[in-house]
Amino acid sequence: MSQHPPVVRLLLLAAAAIVAGTAVTHAQAPAALPLGKTAAGQVTSRAATVYRFTAQAAGVLTVAVHAESDVTLTVTDQDGQALPEGSSDRDLYGSGGNEQVSVTLPEGGEYRVQVALLDGSSSKFEIGAGWVAMPAFARASDPDRRPTLGAALDIGRSHEDKLDGDAGDNWDWFSITAKTSGTLTVILRSVNDDSPDLALELYTSDELAKPSVRSDDDLQGNTTNESATVDVKAGQKVYVKVMGASGNPTGSYRLASSLIQ
Repeated sequence: MSQHPPVVRLLLLAAAAIVAGTAVTHAQAPAALPLGKTAAGQVTSRAATVYRFTAQAAGVLTVAVHAESDVTLTVTDQDGQALPEGSSDRDLYGSGGNEQVSVTLPEGGEYRVQVALLDGSSSKFEIGAGWVAMPAFARASDPDRRPTLGAALDIGRSHEDKLDGDAGDNWDWFSITAKTSGTLTVILRSVNDDSPDLALELYTSDELAKPSVRSDDDLQGNTTNESATVDVKAGQKVYVKVMGASGNPTGSYRLASSLIQ
């Protein structure tokens, strides 16, 4: 067997470590959600354990989990946004490890199921799911239903839009890219007396599950009026979510932004 000098052996070991690390990363891609059966899993306090589910059409997805510790269960879209009625922290039968959610998927596509730990450093769990395809539950696809599908807005230029809760349009997504570093302020204002009760969220990282800032302050006594501010760097993209704060969000609103360097 040939022998390598110490420096060469060190480089080979480093290359092997990089390859091994890449393999681990690939292995951590979301596993398929088990349908019609249960599977064992484990979650830590560092990150949620994620499963993938692909629906061929609209339907109803039911997921149940039993864990040794207190957990939450969430069904999200591809961008990590929880679906309406898609989160559970019910603690069934008085146990923090028992969660169940049944959610309507309005269209085919890829979804995610997240098990997150609320207590302790790690926990084993069992998870299972059931799926009933129900094409009659399909709804017209909302073009700005996800962060990465939202329209790009220019800073300093206002934009008028509307929500229609009856049609499944419960929120709108937009993106704003800062050309220079500074403080970005985004505001919502009512258009007429029928403007809905709204909340405003800004997301400043690729992790789109939790907003950097949220506003539901009903400024000037108007339930539509909101304002949110974040510091940004040149070239940074900020995702903006306009959503109903309560009830059935239906009506028009105006969105505007400004950047102070």
